[in-house]
Amino acid sequence: MLTSKPTPAEIEATVHRTIVELLERSGEPVEAFDNQDDLMATGLTSLDLAALIALLERKWKVDPFLEVMTITKVRTVGDLCRAYQDFINGTVETDPGDALRAAHARASGRRV
Repeated sequence: MLTSKPTPAEIEATVHRTIVELLERSGEPVEAFDNQDDLMATGLTSLDLAALIALLERKWKVDPFLEVMTITKVRTVGDLCRAYQDFINGTVETDPGDALRAAHARASGRRV
């Protein structure tokens, strides 16, 4: 778990920077994007998205998608930023179905 909580602005900056790093590594052109942009419209592939989540999990030692929400609800860059901001700051409003799916996934040893 986290030893100190990053601010919402730090979380957003880290998410944006990590997206740029992944795009640069894959040789994709990096065009300007903001929180309203669809994650896939940034140039990320589904494999890049998985790598992005893994990198963010390694950075903050948390995985909101294993604990309380599903990645399928994340469409935009801002959705991803908010998922980490809310989870890290303990303000996640959990859909009961998400919590049930997450509990089931933990019990069966797989990710949601």
